[in-house]
Amino acid sequence: MTDLYDYESLLKRVRDALPEKITTKERFEIPKADVIYEGKNTIIRNFIDIVKRINRDPMHVYKYLMRELGTAGNIQGQRLILKGRISHTLIQNRVENYIGTYVICYECGSPDTELRKEGRIEILVCKACGAIRPVHAKIDVRIGRTVLEEGKVYELEITDLSRDGDGIAKYDSYTIYVPGTKKGDKVKVKILRIKKNVAFGRVVS
Repeated sequence: MTDLYDYESLLKRVRDALPEKITTKERFEIPKADVIYEGKNTIIRNFIDIVKRINRDPMHVYKYLMRELGTAGNIQGQRLILKGRISHTLIQNRVENYIGTYVICYECGSPDTELRKEGRIEILVCKACGAIRPVHAKIDVRIGRTVLEEGKVYELEITDLSRDGDGIAKYDSYTIYVPGTKKGDKVKVKILRIKKNVAFGRVVS
């Protein structure tokens, strides 16, 4: 008897459901989170716009962000309200991580994908090239991102501060924490450690 949730069987079912026509899309631009602060809350004003842009279920994106940001929140109309003051840089980083995992095709870089649930497995199906993968698989997504390297020095601008007061800079898809800096500083930073899309560095003269 064939296991209903056998991986090969699931892939065959998904392939059979793919359309024959292959479509092409214009270059995809990652949506930017429109973040404001009201009291002790952080608000993503264009949350629903982002969800529509990436064609995903609002509750799926909501649950991911709650887990990754370590906070609670709720959707009110077009907005997502988060408990606590969370930096714009951190929010944008998590939005980009979601898109890299649940939206962008790892093979061709197209955002024209569909997220399907087959049994207990979430599968990302690309409508452009036909690539299929379970979303938990650790595969590098090919979207032309620049790779940050440990030990190298980069010229960066500090655009935000962490809760601990460390400066935060962005480099392509990376968020870099730089102690002893303040917002607006333009500094040379040596990268000491990298973990996924988060890096830690120090200022060099």
